[in-house]
Amino acid sequence: MKKLILLGFISILALLVAACGNSDSDAGVEGSSGESSSDKLTIGTTQTEDSHYGAFLKTFKEKVEADSNGEVTVQVHYNSEIGNERDMLESVQVGSLDGTFISTGVISNFVKEFYILDFPFLFDNVEHARTTLSGEVGDVLNEKLEENGIVNLAFAENGFRHITNSTRPIQTPEDLEGVKIRTMEVPLHQEVFSAFGASPTPMAWGEVFTSLQQGVIDAQENPIAIIHSSKLEEVQQYASLSGHVYSPAVLLVGKSTIEKFSDDHQEIIREAAEEAKQANFKFIDENEATQIEELKSKGMEINEVDVAAFQAAAQPIIDKHKGEYEELYNKIKEGAN
Repeated sequence: MKKLILLGFISILALLVAACGNSDSDAGVEGSSGESSSDKLTIGTTQTEDSHYGAFLKTFKEKVEADSNGEVTVQVHYNSEIGNERDMLESVQVGSLDGTFISTGVISNFVKEFYILDFPFLFDNVEHARTTLSGEVGDVLNEKLEENGIVNLAFAENGFRHITNSTRPIQTPEDLEGVKIRTMEVPLHQEVFSAFGASPTPMAWGEVFTSLQQGVIDAQENPIAIIHSSKLEEVQQYASLSGHVYSPAVLLVGKSTIEKFSDDHQEIIREAAEEAKQANFKFIDENEATQIEELKSKGMEINEVDVAAFQAAAQPIIDKHKGEYEELYNKIKEGAN
């Protein structure tokens, strides 16, 4: 009898322990599969925190986190910490990275319509570029991106690209003869600089400063904001204001990434990107003239170029490629001031 009582007590105890164990397990499963109290967006970029890219990303982060009451957090990795532009774009496309803030140059490797933005002397000025990309042309490009599983939250700005080098002032295409210049990994850019007489070398941005320092290349081309924030005056003596290509910057996220957020949070993220775009524009507008003066004060010689001569040298390349993109090309040109 005592044995039966003891066995009954042990059985009841075992059931109680099992029930407690199942309760903890269920709580764990619910916690891991239920909605998180904080959704995170991880975003990578190649540029510095104090640059025009940083102006965008800091505003975006602050706005998202404030408007979502901390339910959505944003983690930003600067200075190519998690890869170059192409690496990050590929990661966004496959879903291993939430988002990236990059220039548009590498996108044409994935979405051919973006190639139009790499045409030289496409935009007359900043206002023409910003207005165009916030309108029908921008919508067309964004639709093509979404067809490839990527969402562009904002057409912000990198800026008009200029030439720096350590050889001589560049005033005409002839001055680039034999100059080894780093370009983005964009075939059209390489063709254009070959037409200018230079020797183009495609290279990821993270390698550029060291390559200039070591004399592997003589020159590079980028907007003033990047020339300044990357301290290129330390390894380049001359900056020539060619303005040969306007370079937008975009905040890209995976389509599946943005769709994981609630409708309210998606709206907050999109509104934050729009506000961040304006912060990016403001940073460039307010700082470019000062940045040029600072570069001069640090020993960089800055000169104007014969724009007409560069346009003439680039025209055969434009004529060669614009046929495939003629509708977009003409639409952009029609919007010029």
